[in-house]
Amino acid sequence: MAERAIQLDTAAFLDSRHARDVAGLAPAELRRACEAFLTVCYDEWGKAPKDLDGQDLEGLLVERLPAHFAPDDALAERVPRVLAAYLAHLGEHAVVTQAFELQLALDRASDAFLERVRSGAAGRRAPQPRAPFVHGAAKLGRNDPCSCGSGKKFKKCHGKDA
Repeated sequence: MAERAIQLDTAAFLDSRHARDVAGLAPAELRRACEAFLTVCYDEWGKAPKDLDGQDLEGLLVERLPAHFAPDDALAERVPRVLAAYLAHLGEHAVVTQAFELQLALDRASDAFLERVRSGAAGRRAPQPRAPFVHGAAKLGRNDPCSCGSGKKFKKCHGKDA
């Protein structure tokens, strides 16, 4: 599901006037910067961009996003401008309760982001896949007592509709 959200959000941004206002970037570079940011938001941070607050954005920019760019990648220098345009686009098309805080966080964390990319300190790392949820309770058999505590067999109580 996150992959679909990333594709839809990227396409919506690339079609916006905010993306066209970012001077000096080819559409492929805009796409790559936007997809890196959205991948970090959805897959690594676990939040939609509209749900981020300033602290989330600072952590995302300093801790996770630099890993998506090589130290000699020229696009990294332009990522803060792309993110500013993306946040402006997002503010027009979604309810972003922390919009002002996000802009302040972007301004504060941009230098730290660029320094992490240049130094290569973040390193290239693949996002960690999420482990599937495993229910810890033992499986209830048809003839076992119902877990609600009624004293009836499961098949006569809560299992009758199953």
